[in-house]
Amino acid sequence: MVVKPDSNFHTIAGKSVVEREDAAYKNYRNKWMIWPETFQTGDFPLHLDIEPTNTCNLRCPFCATTHNKYNKGFMEENTWKKILDEAGRHNLYSLKFTYRGEPLLHKDLARMVAYAKKAGVMDVYFNTNAVRLDEVTIRSLIDAGLDRISISFEGYEKSVYEKYRVGSDFDLVVKNIGLLKKIKEELGTIKPLVRIQTVLIPELEGKEKDYADFWSDRVDEVAYLDMKDEEGNPDHRGIQSDWACHMLWQRLAITWDGTILPCVHDIYEWMKFGNVSEISIRDAWNSLQEQDYRDLHRTGNAHSIPACDRCPLRENEIRKIRKN
Repeated sequence: MVVKPDSNFHTIAGKSVVEREDAAYKNYRNKWMIWPETFQTGDFPLHLDIEPTNTCNLRCPFCATTHNKYNKGFMEENTWKKILDEAGRHNLYSLKFTYRGEPLLHKDLARMVAYAKKAGVMDVYFNTNAVRLDEVTIRSLIDAGLDRISISFEGYEKSVYEKYRVGSDFDLVVKNIGLLKKIKEELGTIKPLVRIQTVLIPELEGKEKDYADFWSDRVDEVAYLDMKDEEGNPDHRGIQSDWACHMLWQRLAITWDGTILPCVHDIYEWMKFGNVSEISIRDAWNSLQEQDYRDLHRTGNAHSIPACDRCPLRENEIRKIRKN
């Protein structure tokens, strides 16, 4: 079987924000790579993707959130505290306050970060379009102990950026990113580490160096993600492959209303385990249902899972394997 954790992600400048020197973090990242490659897990996931909200202030054409209709909402305090309390009891290594939607739209995001850090989570971060990354927000997130932040920004030219980040403003977001660096320098802190990342849109192919040159002195890492066909969550039904998804051995996702999912690509929630109000995260992770998903991937039968059969990540990875 072919298992390649994080193979759709590419650093092109700076130092990766997931490369750190402390032993505990290295142990976590070693498990991140080894567990999927050897088809083993511990008693609790390494990482959780927690969705503060599935609403977004932009309408990016390559994003699944743009093309799919969900019941919109914001995670309530009793839900995120329940999740983070269990995470703390099981010494969760890492969590990202992002799934679908823009996390900065949630009024309690900084409180969530602070609560997660108090619970003992080593690596707390989120992805953002940075439209709402103003001074008050930046200072509150630094005070909360945010470890890192990934900012999604297509390109380095206003016309290209605003073509893909529909509803955003190039100059405003560049200013916000500069303000984040300025405040960090003022406070003498290296955290949050900042990654700028783009989906590799056609206009940037062959121009990765120009993208890196534009951003290198503003952030800690410059990266790009493979572009996936998210529009309508296209159907790749019946493709059999020896590719197995790494996520099943690393993480779980939890939606704004507390629904537990096995990965961040089950956008229709077909594979859900239940709600945190009725099942623990640990029990979902160790359930027979999750074991069945892993077994099907491990034996080359992921195509028999409807959500995986339609997964744009799986389609991308299979295409790369066949190309090579």
